[in-house]
Amino acid sequence: MNQSDSKVYIYNTVDGEMHHYYVSPLSHDLGFTTGLPSEAIMGELTNGPENITPEFFQQNTQFLEFLAGVIGKHAIHCPGLIAETERQQNGYVFILDRRTPTPEDGVPPEDIIGYVEIKNGQMLQFHSSPNYRIFTKDGFMKLERWMHERLLEELKIVAGVSATEDTK
Repeated sequence: MNQSDSKVYIYNTVDGEMHHYYVSPLSHDLGFTTGLPSEAIMGELTNGPENITPEFFQQNTQFLEFLAGVIGKHAIHCPGLIAETERQQNGYVFILDRRTPTPEDGVPPEDIIGYVEIKNGQMLQFHSSPNYRIFTKDGFMKLERWMHERLLEELKIVAGVSATEDTK
């Protein structure tokens, strides 16, 4: 396993004669058991699963808002952010998508999830980036493992999955 365990699952739903292909970080075991809440839908593949490209992906703003809420809620407990906050003390700590090919130099705006304001070694507030994209030419979002686990935990709560039902 690498630094990110982010996987995505494609759900094929039928509405009348129309097929919709939704992308979610929730596994089929969970999604088909409990249903897929809108917060768990990263977006839709508008040209079907045979042509998975950023041009044919419509991201879901509800998912983006949910993601920002999860990061805002859990940032103060994230080991990587804590370490960087302590090192830097003041300014901003940027949260990057792990898919970015250039994490040390010239990160594309669509790979910046947001940033946390810090002052005197304390995290103040998370700000999401309006330029962030769930899916780019470099693939679907890849969160740092710790934050990805928090996202899945929060999505399972919204989906109504209890710890005993979770088959992961």
